[in-house]
Amino acid sequence: MNIQQLNIQAKTAISLFLMFIIIATISSVILLGLELTGEKKGINIPTVSQIQNKYTTPELVASMKGNMYEHVADDSDIDTVDRWIKNGSLKEDELYPEVKEIMALDCADCHSKSSEMSKAIPSMPFETYEEIKSHTQVGYSWSKMSKQAHIHMFGIAMFLITLTLIFSYTTYKNNIKTTLIWTSYGGAFLDIFSWWFSKFFTGLVYMIYIMGGLMVSSILLMSLMILINIWQKE
Repeated sequence: MNIQQLNIQAKTAISLFLMFIIIATISSVILLGLELTGEKKGINIPTVSQIQNKYTTPELVASMKGNMYEHVADDSDIDTVDRWIKNGSLKEDELYPEVKEIMALDCADCHSKSSEMSKAIPSMPFETYEEIKSHTQVGYSWSKMSKQAHIHMFGIAMFLITLTLIFSYTTYKNNIKTTLIWTSYGGAFLDIFSWWFSKFFTGLVYMIYIMGGLMVSSILLMSLMILINIWQKE
């Protein structure tokens, strides 16, 4: 049996499912591009250096260079925070008073427990030394990686198993189906795997870039190929 032999109701349901997958995939690419590039609209393809900032740079510095850049008063503020972190991010460091002032001027309007700004994040304050220090770790921590990895892998696995099973019942050649199925799962696994380990081996940033692209491309390609195949005459 192949998908061309399904009744019209089944074909319609699968087609609508695929439309959801395509829109969700494109939306995730848009969101990731906005977060990594710091832009406010459009489809933005991040550079390798921007991806490197997210995964191999201290969280605070990466945010100031990325999606929080518009709130940074001067580029020298980023350099100051970066130097303080490289010195060990100590409270006794001579740079800390300057860092604290930068946080107060550039970040505290939103990152404050008492902030009433429309886009305030009171759950992530930058007011005390301990609060600032908690965001100076390079790359993903064990706890953050565990949280992000299991959420993403559970979510991706749920729709990938559905998508790839449907694709396996198309009438395309077996080697084409096998290649795209392996590419989608392999790209997802290696992309997520590289998030945490790139802080130890910076070359894995290229793996994130390439594998993420392969995963997205294979998902979109399989979806489009199914849509074409399912409505062809048997």
